[in-house]
Amino acid sequence: MNTSAPELSAALAARFAESALAAQPDYERDLAELVGIDSGSTDAAGVKRVADWVEARLARLEFRVVRHSDPTGVWGDALVATRRGTGTKRIVLFAHMDTVFEIGDAAARPFRVDERGHGRGPGVTDDKAGVVASLHAAEHLIALGEESYGELVLVYTPDEEIGSPFGAGVLRVASEGADAALCMECARENGDLVVARKGVADLEVVVRGKAAHSGIEPERGAHAGVEAAHLTLFLQGLADPQAGVTVNVGVLRAGDRLNIVPDHASLHVEVRATVAADLDATLAQIRARVAATQTSGTSAEIVSIDHCPPMEASAAGLALAERAVAIAGTLGFAPGLARTGGVSDANRIAARGVPTLDGLGPVGGGDHSESEWLDLSSVPQRVALLATLIAEIGSNPEIV
Repeated sequence: MNTSAPELSAALAARFAESALAAQPDYERDLAELVGIDSGSTDAAGVKRVADWVEARLARLEFRVVRHSDPTGVWGDALVATRRGTGTKRIVLFAHMDTVFEIGDAAARPFRVDERGHGRGPGVTDDKAGVVASLHAAEHLIALGEESYGELVLVYTPDEEIGSPFGAGVLRVASEGADAALCMECARENGDLVVARKGVADLEVVVRGKAAHSGIEPERGAHAGVEAAHLTLFLQGLADPQAGVTVNVGVLRAGDRLNIVPDHASLHVEVRATVAADLDATLAQIRARVAATQTSGTSAEIVSIDHCPPMEASAAGLALAERAVAIAGTLGFAPGLARTGGVSDANRIAARGVPTLDGLGPVGGGDHSESEWLDLSSVPQRVALLATLIAEIGSNPEIV
């Protein structure tokens, strides 16, 4: 009797679910160990200790591991691990080892399980749960002999929380030629997967004027603060909620003393947009306005810009997401597909044309706060979903 593809998928997902459920105590132990290591983005030594732990686990799974060190010594190390399978598809999983927390937070708030069955502790959801889930999914694929991919690539970066100044380059090279990319940020609080994220540009605009005594001869000055105020109104007016464009002048400074016409001012501006064309168009408007000051005697320039492109919902990415939803259905849950304003490393990979799906870690919330939590009961299903999706990408030419 022939067995249909959906039936094979359901049977495979059930095997992974059984394996993940049996490994739940191991998952919680691993998570507790990682949460117990401080690894704030600027704590290079702490991030390296997490990398040591992850590298040792990858070696046990017989991955080939390459460790990348930041030549400046500012950031922690990145890991790129590869393992050959029996097929042709190149599948990349990526997670980040850094958190937003400070040295000492791990000791002050060690991993614990609360009365609701939620894991607690610094970085438990963002992103240590995703790091552990990726390792466990790989372990289940190997143990069950389901290595239908051509190459499985696991990438762990040290600096995602501050925009990946070092890790982005490592991830970009590691994802070249990938058929699919799976981001291990955790699922939304309601369980949704993520198919799109806004892009963001952070700018600093500096305004220069001319100082003068504000009581005796203010007319001899050129008020940089007035120009900064005009700029602020212009910038805030660029927001277009219908198009998904937001603009925020988050920090505005001018002058140093009360009795001096300010000869300098600065604006720190954040621009977010759903699609790259809108982000680029908004930045072009800003550049044009900055070059044409309205206050006599002042000049302005953009002195810095940090740019991360949007993760746009492509047809290939949505097909990948729909397959994940179908697999989830065989496991007994029904995640939605979310579009969010937050940024992750998935933005950078999706913008390079690689079919990308985000939010594949377990369910959690409260990111970046002391109330951060992880629903431990979601772990077996989510790990099973991830492992099944990897196996199907490897074996099914219709997915990507």
